[in-house]
Amino acid sequence: MRIEIYFLLVFVYLLIVGTAEAATLTVGENGQANYTMIQEAINNANDGDTILVYNGTFSENVIVNRSVSIKSNSGNPDDTIVQAANSKEHIFNVTKDNVTISGFKITGAGDFVESPVAGIYLEGVSKNIISNNKLSQNVVGIDLQSSHNNMLENNTAYDNERGISLTNSNSNNLINNDAFNNRFGIYFWGSKNNIMSDNNASLNEENGIWIEDGSNNNTLSNNMISNSDSGIHLTESSSNNTIESNNVTSSLVGIQIIDSNNNTVKDNFLTNNSRTGVSIMRDSSNNTVKNNFLSNNSENIVTEDSNNQIYNNEIKESEIHNADTSQVPFTDPLLTVIIIFGTFAFMRKK
Repeated sequence: MRIEIYFLLVFVYLLIVGTAEAATLTVGENGQANYTMIQEAINNANDGDTILVYNGTFSENVIVNRSVSIKSNSGNPDDTIVQAANSKEHIFNVTKDNVTISGFKITGAGDFVESPVAGIYLEGVSKNIISNNKLSQNVVGIDLQSSHNNMLENNTAYDNERGISLTNSNSNNLINNDAFNNRFGIYFWGSKNNIMSDNNASLNEENGIWIEDGSNNNTLSNNMISNSDSGIHLTESSSNNTIESNNVTSSLVGIQIIDSNNNTVKDNFLTNNSRTGVSIMRDSSNNTVKNNFLSNNSENIVTEDSNNQIYNNEIKESEIHNADTSQVPFTDPLLTVIIIFGTFAFMRKK
């Protein structure tokens, strides 16, 4: 009987603990909240709690080692600023799963020492949500290292070395982010099965979107890329990626594929690129380029390997080099004869 009562009491205790409501901890200046530092609130939080940060400027390097939601009270990054107390360390260093960081301006992790430092840094974690933040003057705005199944949404990364960077990070969603005035807008290294949709990666110094070193099976769709050296650049055995319905304009090269195979480039708009719309170079084969609209590029499609499939593209005002013959403009044989005889008659008359 005593044993039964004991287990009943344990069950009731676990039920009470399991159904306890998550707490909300507040952070603010001048004694208006529970804590004056974000790190203090995290240290006193439990998994599942929310940390609400009031308007102000907070000079910190924060270690997020609880599964908590950290949000600005206003939802406006411009009035809730977290700047690096130490420019050689990450500002938000996330070491737990199920973390949310939303509504902050995050700036000042700008000193590259032994490795890049970031405004928001995730390593070996998953199921985190990074949303509605502005990240500037960091080596990397948002940096994922070996982190999977995270959501990056509605962030703005500008004036960084790299706006958003994924290294060996798989199955993440990058939705509706802006990356501009960085050296690299969005950078993938060895990262697979990610979805990148409705982002704007424009006005970056080198590349809007750079994908390299075995970054495979990624889907890039409905992104806007402009005013970079390469709009979208795939290299070093980055294969089986799908690049579709993007708008790539006013760069040197719209989409460039180097040393990469089996990628699909379809339904994109490639216009006003000063060198090439689509360029496929150096040991790149079995890539498919179809149903794209290309206009006002110096050269629209250039490929070094005849084993790429290029067809059903709408071409305006330029030419194709070494492409599939289905894309070469068709000439009526009768018209050709008329032109030849007309030219001959004109020369005899002279």
